[in-house]
Amino acid sequence: MITNLKQTLRKLYAYRLINYGNTAYQHITNDWHFENVPTQLKELWHGQDVVSFITLSIAYDSDIDFMSHHELVRRIDNEYYLIARLEKIFSDLRKRK
Repeated sequence: MITNLKQTLRKLYAYRLINYGNTAYQHITNDWHFENVPTQLKELWHGQDVVSFITLSIAYDSDIDFMSHHELVRRIDNEYYLIARLEKIFSDLRKRK
């Protein structure tokens, strides 16, 4: 079971980085210099006090192998939460395009 949790976390982490990172933002908005990034998105990317890219960052993929069952479940839940919030913002950005 813990192997499945590790795989799930890796997939969610990669999905978030690919689909909701700064490169994805640039492609959707053509804001190549990040001059018009919505405040809410900035907070989800860089916030220290919320679930964000920063607070969910994983230094090395191998770090996942040393996480406890509880930590894996918590991180997976946080990934789903962050992805849901990012999906809403990116959906709004696509509509403005």
